[in-house]
Amino acid sequence: MFNPPTLEDLQETRRANEKLVLKALESKPEWVETELAKTTGLALSHLRAALASLLDQGRVRRLPGTGTRAVYGLADPGLADVPATPLTEDAKRVRDYLEGRADSALYMSDQLRMTRDDVMAALSLLNAHGMITCTFVGSLVIFRLKEAQALGQEQAPAAPATGKKKQVA
Repeated sequence: MFNPPTLEDLQETRRANEKLVLKALESKPEWVETELAKTTGLALSHLRAALASLLDQGRVRRLPGTGTRAVYGLADPGLADVPATPLTEDAKRVRDYLEGRADSALYMSDQLRMTRDDVMAALSLLNAHGMITCTFVGSLVIFRLKEAQALGQEQAPAAPATGKKKQVA
């Protein structure tokens, strides 16, 4: 009897695939997508799913390639690996600042009148909680709140209205 994979099974497979991709990316600075698929032994669809997740996490970045060839490499947004301790006041300020916008650490430090090191520490803590993503524009790192975080905060007050609609329908 065939049992379809559970969500946990799929997430475990994706995490295992991510580890394969990261291990390969550590061995050389730039990889063409097709070479990466051959090296890891992953089907292109599974490789792309792992790369999408790693891109979202800010651990991998897409590099300029020639033509339509997708080239990937490891990304280093400069965040420290810290435990997910309760949010500090600085982390809350940075989180609130990032609501509805994306910005670089340097510009945030100017706008929030904080040192760049304090902003990076706050971003590292927010990252430990899985609240931010980063994208690379050349050598510039742009941080933003993850959509689920931003939507979760915005939808909290809207929940009663959704409940009313369900009752009417």
